[in-house]
Amino acid sequence: MKKYIVKRLLWIIPIMLLISFIAFSLMYLSPGDPAVIYLSQGGDAPAAEAVEELQQKLGLDESFFTQYIRWLGKLFHGDMGTSIFTGNPVKEEILRYFPNTLKLTLLGMLLTLLISIPLGVLCAIQENRWLDLLIRGLTFVTGSLPGFFAAMLLTYFLGVRLKWLPTISSGKRIGILMPALTLALCLSATYIRQIRAAVVKELGENYIRMERARGLKERMVLYQGALRSAMPSIMTVAGINIGNLLGGTAIIEMVCTYQGMGRLAVDSITNRDYPLMQGYVLVMAVVYVLVNLVVDIAYAYMDPRVKQEYILEGMKGAESGRKDRKNRKIRSE
Repeated sequence: MKKYIVKRLLWIIPIMLLISFIAFSLMYLSPGDPAVIYLSQGGDAPAAEAVEELQQKLGLDESFFTQYIRWLGKLFHGDMGTSIFTGNPVKEEILRYFPNTLKLTLLGMLLTLLISIPLGVLCAIQENRWLDLLIRGLTFVTGSLPGFFAAMLLTYFLGVRLKWLPTISSGKRIGILMPALTLALCLSATYIRQIRAAVVKELGENYIRMERARGLKERMVLYQGALRSAMPSIMTVAGINIGNLLGGTAIIEMVCTYQGMGRLAVDSITNRDYPLMQGYVLVMAVVYVLVNLVVDIAYAYMDPRVKQEYILEGMKGAESGRKDRKNRKIRSE
């Protein structure tokens, strides 16, 4: 198991180098000159001398590989560059917005699981009955809603008509509830179907029949048997979705006026702020890779079958290594 974890950690290095190269290449090949865009904020066309001076200051007049190597060297020292539009270090901008998106993602995922697990289990118990069909029909409708439309619906009904939640999320602690509920509404449809399918599958296994034959209560069979066995796959999907949500909440954040990484990304694209865009892409990629690593390791510990496979694989590798050393020793003699 330790060998597998070390191997996965070592693979992160070439993956991140590749991602950094792709991120820098996309920003470099994007249309428009950041110097011209920055100097044109007042509405007047900038002078050629001013554009050239700013290009030299930012290093934009150098070759692609020179710019990339310089940017990568600074990155290894924790310097992600300076935002062209705000003039602040990119690291400070990201540290300002990332905690908000992290809180939104975790709260949205918590609400999703609180909604999905009871309804998914209920659908499995009532398989193909009217309640199961009703819930599945509702999940089909809510799952088909685009994120921006779901955000607008909740803002209108919960904010404008009922006045339960503020319509503007920025600057208010309770403001996080509107985008979090939107995430939960969009995600719960998929989770309910997945939990239902996983629990239905487990309820048909032989060990469930044996537990029922032993006289265990149906609630014990359901929660300590079927649901417990289905939890590794459910938690795996939830963990992967956390990585997706950290970089995929831009539309919901814009509609709900929430100050998060998605809004930062949209603003950086609008302003052609290349250093900020590069920093955003790189940070989101690192987070996604690390989240997937944690999910894989957690799944191996939660599912004894997978953990046993890693142990056997490690034993085979150790045995193969001993044989190779023995053969080399025989040849040397």
